Amino acid sequence: MEENVITSSGVLAISTRLQRLSDQLRKDGQLIYQHFGVDFEPKWFPVIYTLMHRSPLSVLELANEIGYAHPSTISLLKELEKQKLIRSVADKTDSRKRLVKLTPKAQELVERMKPVWDKIVTALQTITDTNNNLMKAIAETEQELAKKSFFSRATEVDQLPTHQQVSIVDYSDRYREAFKALNLAWISKAFTVEQTDMDVLSDPEQLILQDGGAILLAVYADEVVGTCALKYAGPGVYEMTKMTVDERMRGRNIGLKLGMAIIDKGKQLKAKKIILYSNTQGSAVAVNLYKKLGFITIPLDGGVYARADIKMELEL
Repeated sequence: MEENVITSSGVLAISTRLQRLSDQLRKDGQLIYQHFGVDFEPKWFPVIYTLMHRSPLSVLELANEIGYAHPSTISLLKELEKQKLIRSVADKTDSRKRLVKLTPKAQELVERMKPVWDKIVTALQTITDTNNNLMKAIAETEQELAKKSFFSRATEVDQLPTHQQVSIVDYSDRYREAFKALNLAWISKAFTVEQTDMDVLSDPEQLILQDGGAILLAVYADEVVGTCALKYAGPGVYEMTKMTVDERMRGRNIGLKLGMAIIDKGKQLKAKKIILYSNTQGSAVAVNLYKKLGFITIPLDGGVYARADIKMELEL
């Protein structure tokens, strides 16, 4: 895809890019229906598909099912009623309440569309079934928004400590438990904790530091909020490992600050190259950070972690 101002602006333009993607899919969806001789508008899909599976529903129930605001749902229902695809009936338990259901015309239309939907699903799977699976990413984003809205998160940022208030310090024995706890927290949340993890986290002095490696910690208000390590991997080569930021402190550029500090540490150790192993799905945010730090993807070798599906390196 050609790079432009919007695509290069990162997450700031996520709404614009999602709208652009939606418009493109809707436009092609319309062409697909026309190609197969089906008189159907993609914007009708959420209502028709929902009522196909759950019917009848009140307007409020339908709005909740499709995730639209009440006025938007009303507007869409009026259009569908005009097309004679839905009709309203009285609720048997409350005559004042109106329920919406598909008309026979709509039911006939649905039967004609089912084979077209099968073709659409097959085509869309070729687009979305990638390493960074779009449907999984959408589900994860919706879950995060359900926990806390975009607005709430944005208004909190102004009161959060910035990365300038975080100190990067060298490892000492006083940080042993924090180093272990933070790393076990992120690994166990997304993956299975492997024996290699337990060995390193239980004895970082022996398995990282003794061979000439290094461990850095991000400290805020006397609390460890991030970790990153360099493990000796051969002459002139170090592996960046055990990089994490406390979940409560993410989104404040602490990871970037840690990454830059560990690269500087690598230079101090006379490293010619830093390598790392990661996972493109469970650690997608981290992989993007590594790219920002200058790491590039290289062929994946055996490695030591079963979860690794990507290897990256940075020439110093």
